[in-house]
Amino acid sequence: MNRLLTNLLDLIFPPKCEVCRKRGGEALCPECFSRIKLLKPYLGVHAAAAYEGVLREAIKRFKFQKRRGLAEPLGILLVRYLSRTPELKFDEMEAIVPVPLHRRRQRERGFNQAELLARVVGKYFEVPVVTALERVRHTAPQFDLSREARRTNIKGAFKVVDRKAVNNRKIVLLDDIYTTGSTVAECSRVLQAAGARRVEILTLSRAVENSA
Repeated sequence: MNRLLTNLLDLIFPPKCEVCRKRGGEALCPECFSRIKLLKPYLGVHAAAAYEGVLREAIKRFKFQKRRGLAEPLGILLVRYLSRTPELKFDEMEAIVPVPLHRRRQRERGFNQAELLARVVGKYFEVPVVTALERVRHTAPQFDLSREARRTNIKGAFKVVDRKAVNNRKIVLLDDIYTTGSTVAECSRVLQAAGARRVEILTLSRAVENSA
């Protein structure tokens, strides 16, 4: 019934690209997708592309306008990046851990964008996604804070809730945006304290100076 309703709505209101608004069957059209340029690894951080232009707009619509349909094309962008980044050695990874939202923020949004992205990547590479982390403290949005304030803001905000899923395992920690690295650094710290053998950082985007 839900599929029938979706098809009917698509006939009445044809789907549009979430960025350029052209009609078509995809949340992110091929033209917009092709405008996103992949990055090379930087200082040990694997970020698929810069947080600017098409990708910035897509992420904002994904997170703040609740366009869940963008999870698939943005996840595919991560898959494409990983296929061109042998340095990460993704075939050795044993689990993907998405950076969690606080339960209040996830309830407001209806989903955790990092988890949806992780499930696309995990399905493609056949690597399990484990929600081993919990955000135990509600924090201010990192983008609104200075570098030093971000470190203070995020300290002690996470805990490991599934030690068996991470103990002695090679983990990919996945998030949507890398800014100063405070969030992923804190997550990595608690994962390693819980016994993770190796933690690699993977994000959909990396902030640039003019995208604040």
